[in-house]
Amino acid sequence: MEKYESDETFIARWVAGELNEEELSEFEKSDAYKVFDRINEEAQQFQAPPIDKRQALIRTKEQITFGKKRKTSNAWYAIAASIAIVIGTFGILNSSKSYQTAYGEQLAVTLPDGSKIQLNADSELTHKRFFWINNRDVNLKGEAYFEVEKGGDFVVKTSQGSISVLGTKFNIKTRGKALEVNCFEGAVRFDKLDTDEYRILKKNDRITLYNDQINNEKTEETHPNWMKGISVFKEKPLHEVIDEIRIQYNVTFQVNDTDLSKLFTGSFLHDDIEKALKSTLTPMGISYTLSEDKTIIYLP
Repeated sequence: MEKYESDETFIARWVAGELNEEELSEFEKSDAYKVFDRINEEAQQFQAPPIDKRQALIRTKEQITFGKKRKTSNAWYAIAASIAIVIGTFGILNSSKSYQTAYGEQLAVTLPDGSKIQLNADSELTHKRFFWINNRDVNLKGEAYFEVEKGGDFVVKTSQGSISVLGTKFNIKTRGKALEVNCFEGAVRFDKLDTDEYRILKKNDRITLYNDQINNEKTEETHPNWMKGISVFKEKPLHEVIDEIRIQYNVTFQVNDTDLSKLFTGSFLHDDIEKALKSTLTPMGISYTLSEDKTIIYLP
């Protein structure tokens, strides 16, 4: 975590020339230094355009004669430059940092406050790049396991609602219109988007949001199964199962008349596509064909 991202006084002290040698040296090596240096240089050099007294007198007479007020092109350029500097600085300070995983990939992320996140395959996490400590909000698409350090409010925003915590361990899975939250330690609160409906989850509590309905469940798990290299399902529609296979193995399904609404209970491992298909489709009585390059699964 760069110091200029967590210390609210850092940029102001840099502009004022109050950084110590170690801080300045570290900052000059960062990717953001050139951008901030350019903005600061333009701001320092910015000044009002010089006034030509003779031309000013002529323009004053013109205004009196024609009843029109005119601004010099230099003044407009100055105004435009100042606006550009303000907008540029605002845009940089409000920029986001993003982490993404591809199919079959996982990624460990450490946030500025020391909180740890493990991203599952085909997932994305974003948060504010600068001064994040004072606004611990992250946005999640996909699935991730969180170990949150204690501090101010920590909020995970999804397309179905937000999950608020103070310090805990939990897992969030949000794909399509479905959402699942598992609390392994501490407590979290789920607020459903655009409603007053919410749930408080404590250790071993789980909620699922499906067809716009929140269901309360219990679990004895201590960590997400996907972190152990396995996907587990309990009475889940088959389309969710094959979607998880697609994400973990980067494969494509071509489906004809197979009923994907059938409910499946079982699991598959993440280390062998053929074993995964046998443990999910065969028990359902569904035949399949796997292409030679193991990238396409054909269902009847």
